[in-house]
Amino acid sequence: MLITGAAGFLGSFLSEELLQNAYPVIGIDNFFRGKKEYLPAHEHFIFYKIDLVNESEKIKAVIKKEKPDILIHYAAINGTKYFYDMPYQVINDNVKMTQHVLDACMDSTVKKIIYASSSETYGEPQKIPTPETHPILLNIHTNRDSYASSKAICDFYVKLFGQEHNIDFVILRIFNTYGPHMDTTEYGQVIPEFINKMFQDKEFTIIGNGEHTRSFCYVTDHTRLVRKIMEKCSNEIINIGNDAEIKIVDLAKKIHELENRKFIPTYLPEREYDHKRRRPDISKLKKLIDDHPQIILDEGLKKTIEWYKMKNILDD
Repeated sequence: MLITGAAGFLGSFLSEELLQNAYPVIGIDNFFRGKKEYLPAHEHFIFYKIDLVNESEKIKAVIKKEKPDILIHYAAINGTKYFYDMPYQVINDNVKMTQHVLDACMDSTVKKIIYASSSETYGEPQKIPTPETHPILLNIHTNRDSYASSKAICDFYVKLFGQEHNIDFVILRIFNTYGPHMDTTEYGQVIPEFINKMFQDKEFTIIGNGEHTRSFCYVTDHTRLVRKIMEKCSNEIINIGNDAEIKIVDLAKKIHELENRKFIPTYLPEREYDHKRRRPDISKLKKLIDDHPQIILDEGLKKTIEWYKMKNILDD
């Protein structure tokens, strides 16, 4: 297996999942967000530091040397604030790195490509829960969709490349995933940001009125499901996530309750075009691999909070 973004949140956990199931893993990362300490210490793990945007020849050389059978492409600029603050780099880098990864797979040993797409491609969904047949909806009037558009473009690249070169593919439409190893700053995701603000006793702010909903999947559920998809599925687009939906204000309240802390929120203006609801239809996932997320939110939040406390890496 070759995993791009192997030092990141999802990539590091997926590397561990595959290694634990006897798959040798080659990892690639440039440490834009990933951290060296999250890389597996394992005799069957090999790592290369490569910038996939600017060092396309290096990824070609690694694939030629290591001869992976399956390539799992998780590397991307992620984190909602990036979509607003540096939208051109988000779309440019995400598309370029995918092009370079695909180019490196030509005339290689790679037989299957697993691509980490996003629920963001569904835009403001017309149907809840949202199935894979839902159309891609992009909004040119918001810079937020720099990320969604990069993922949608790369969905087409991966599918068409696979068809053109007779390489199997799977496109994962990933809904919100959480757990240890996540960035706790405003450039990360909502759960670690909330945990960080709670422990720092800062003003607890929520963007918007808190009525937006999301569906959260614990990271080890995600990696187990991805491994099974990798083993059993080809040429599919598959939602991967937990279909339990929760309001953001209720999520914040739950995090405080788990630590017996007072919950006194301050509401900030809503970001433009922030999607109101996110809930995946995972019936296809269950049918294809006969599995589903098993860790409920309370249990996953406890695990996540304890990890941040143990590591003492919450921001000052």
